[in-house]
Amino acid sequence: MKKHLLTVATLLALSPLSSYAASKIVGSVNDGKHQLSGATVRIQGQTLSAVTDYQGRFELPSLESGQYTLVVTYLGYPEKTLEVTVVDGKLTQVAPIVLVNQASEIEEVVSIGRIVRGEMAAANNQKNASNIRNIISADGIGKLPDRNAAEAVQRIPGVSIERDQGEGRFVAVRGLPSQWSSASINGNRLPTAEEETTSRATAFDFFPSELIEFVEVSKAITPDMEGDAIGGNVNFVTKKAADDFLLKASVAAGQNELADGTNYSANLVYGDRLLNDKLGFIVNATAWKREWATDNYEPRRGNDGIGIYRLELRDYTGTRETYGLNGSMEYQLDNGSLSASALYGTLRDDETHYKHRMRFDKDRVELQHIRNELITEMKGFEFAGEHDFGFDKSLNWQVASYENEFRYGDKPNADDHSYFVVRFDQKNVGYVGLEDRDTGKNYAYNTVDGGQDPWNAISNHLPSGFAMDPTKSKLSWVELYKVYVNEKDRVVANVDFDWQYSQQLALKFGAKYRDKVRSADFSDEFYSWNSDVYGDAPTLADFALSDQPGRKDYLSEASFDYQSQFSQVANTDTLAKFWTANREKFVLDPSESALVSNGGALGRNFDVNETHTSVYSMGTYQLDSQWEILAGLRLTHTETEVKGFTYLADTNEVTANASSNDYWSVLPALHVTYRADDSTNYRLALTRTFARPDFGSLTPGGSYLEQDNQLISGNPSLSPTYSNNLDLMYEYYFDRVGLFSAGIFYKDIQDPIFQATRVGEYNGKQGVTLIRPENGDSAWLAGIELAFNRSLEFVDESLSDFGIMTNATFMDSEMTIPERADKVAIPRQANALYNFTLYYDNNRFAARLAVNHKGAYIEEHGSDKNTDSYYGANTSIDFTTSYQLSDNAQVYLELNNLSNEPLKYYLGNEDRPLQVEYYGVRGMLGFSYEF
Repeated sequence: MKKHLLTVATLLALSPLSSYAASKIVGSVNDGKHQLSGATVRIQGQTLSAVTDYQGRFELPSLESGQYTLVVTYLGYPEKTLEVTVVDGKLTQVAPIVLVNQASEIEEVVSIGRIVRGEMAAANNQKNASNIRNIISADGIGKLPDRNAAEAVQRIPGVSIERDQGEGRFVAVRGLPSQWSSASINGNRLPTAEEETTSRATAFDFFPSELIEFVEVSKAITPDMEGDAIGGNVNFVTKKAADDFLLKASVAAGQNELADGTNYSANLVYGDRLLNDKLGFIVNATAWKREWATDNYEPRRGNDGIGIYRLELRDYTGTRETYGLNGSMEYQLDNGSLSASALYGTLRDDETHYKHRMRFDKDRVELQHIRNELITEMKGFEFAGEHDFGFDKSLNWQVASYENEFRYGDKPNADDHSYFVVRFDQKNVGYVGLEDRDTGKNYAYNTVDGGQDPWNAISNHLPSGFAMDPTKSKLSWVELYKVYVNEKDRVVANVDFDWQYSQQLALKFGAKYRDKVRSADFSDEFYSWNSDVYGDAPTLADFALSDQPGRKDYLSEASFDYQSQFSQVANTDTLAKFWTANREKFVLDPSESALVSNGGALGRNFDVNETHTSVYSMGTYQLDSQWEILAGLRLTHTETEVKGFTYLADTNEVTANASSNDYWSVLPALHVTYRADDSTNYRLALTRTFARPDFGSLTPGGSYLEQDNQLISGNPSLSPTYSNNLDLMYEYYFDRVGLFSAGIFYKDIQDPIFQATRVGEYNGKQGVTLIRPENGDSAWLAGIELAFNRSLEFVDESLSDFGIMTNATFMDSEMTIPERADKVAIPRQANALYNFTLYYDNNRFAARLAVNHKGAYIEEHGSDKNTDSYYGANTSIDFTTSYQLSDNAQVYLELNNLSNEPLKYYLGNEDRPLQVEYYGVRGMLGFSYEF
């Protein structure tokens, strides 16, 4: 706390001893139709300036009485000046300032296309920011076929996404793990709830992009932002209260290449101002329903690390529904405003999945019938106020609550809601072409390992003429895979105090508090037919059979014919009814199941209570018209309590336990901006950020296996991972909307978390193998970031309607893993990310072709580089076009994944696949109308 106070004192010492008389100029900037965010409003001959917010509003506080000349600048528009008279102790409200883009000779208003308008907003906000950040506007998002919040940011330099079933899900910044970056809505990090992961990364596939007004990606954090963001922060700003009457609707229909049926989407935005413009509101509702399908194959590797003991052929079909609702209102007070917002987003995925498993090691074929409904549901409420005290001080506050939940729907029934699997086995297949390389098992091998199977033509090794016989396919198991996760930020409260101490120095102080609870329940239950009481188990032939959906063109991209040897399948609804009617004829097999009672599910059954308390102070010092210094300190206290279970296999006992941990994080920040001229910025940032341990790593639960003398557990005493960050950036902004930027960044990372193995003592036993996450040695990440956006008018005037937007990030990292002699890269750190977009926009017709690339990265480290599992390089191509039928009406076309790029995981070498998945092309044709 002494350091905190010292920082404040230092900032105060930098300022003049006297402050100006309290008067203020307020106003807004627009272009006649749209509010302009990111416009600069400065007082001629002085250092005081302001940047318009996302509603186009600005304030110039702490002014003496007198005559002032305001200079308004916005990239893409001519500069505008106006005279304003300020009276001591009075609020001066200027009329809305309208910027008009005119031709130089004929004084004709020049129309600006939607793509260019989006680039204007992004460039102006980025140019005038006090830290290193990238911004995209709703116009920028709307001109790309990006349907959820995660996909909306994949075009930003240094930002990448992870996908599920072809749709964006997790967001990562600068190639670091997604849980090392933070994603927030309106400045608040959201609670997480996801089917398989126990990390702090938020899956954003539930959140439609239509609800977003702006996206801010901050790569260098300021003290007034939450500091748990080693990679950076991605902040989604939702649509706020309207400035005038607004009513806009859009509808679209389309199809996915691999799926039957039609996709639909609809979006409605309505807003207005009432009560003499004091009350503004906006309501935004969106819905998107789509049929999807995925063709997938997954070779599972045996105990020699490379041989394939099981080949899984997975055929997915499903219906996804995304719904979103955002409502916001704002009431203007005489000295500020009050606002309230509500936010809702949900993703419902009704999935049918047929999985043929070639069990080379067991000489059998397994056919799994899978049905599940995955539901993610998020809701949040925000109440906020802005209050002015005099004309140089303001107090802003917010109280919010958010809840995120994942659960399975009522499949197979309301009591057993789960990932529902019914498996049939046909034995004594007689596989051919397999090898036993001193493992005691028959495996298949890829050509890279001296085998006969290319990566994209792995044989099913079935004997000639083999066909799966339903009469020989006996019911083996019914599996109920159950997951429930609920995380709630019961209270998020923050207060910020702004003080324009002088024209040169602006001070800001604040505090934030979060009360978080998380509950995670998991089990994997296997049920077998009770043959002792009810005789032989049913066979597949006892059910009505048909071809599985998509059988005819299943994996047509692969160089092997899989579908011709598929068995017919039963309907999953029929199997669900069979299970419900015959449940008493099945018995639970604890030896196959993962339960709390047998120690198999302890790592995913736990409860968390956590509080975050932060205080900060910062100052922004305008040395002159060119130099700006932002410095400050944030102190964050984290207190965590985790409740879980420990299992002792030798006594078959499960005991409840709990553990707690608390720590302070000291996070200083220094940002220096040198504005060499109106077009050029040089930026330096020195910051310290951190990442809290994942929830799953903190569980106190553990399983002790007597026969292996092994304890597998979490580690509640884990320390957070810290990073000292250096960023340097050069930015040049072109007159007719565009920019060139180049930067370097370096992160010195302490206490990264590893899965460690060591020998020690447990419960009085010596020589126990202890496997748990631990803090490891230091690591580093370094990179170069480049971006170039510009109209091609600089090549030839006839190309003024064409433009390019391109960026690239190149990175390298190094870390040490216990028991690995070599240095390795940080998990999920890709060496290269790049985007290239070519567009045409003449205000009436617009088209954009976008290429997005993410290099390969290590998903999980093995014992050496040959056993590291990789997420393969991915290059996607998307296209969108629109035509303005009138000032109000527009038609548009969106096409995704034109190259049918597969998702690939592999082991050490991409010719040794672990998973390959194809999604096909998807498209939507739509119509929008603004009243």
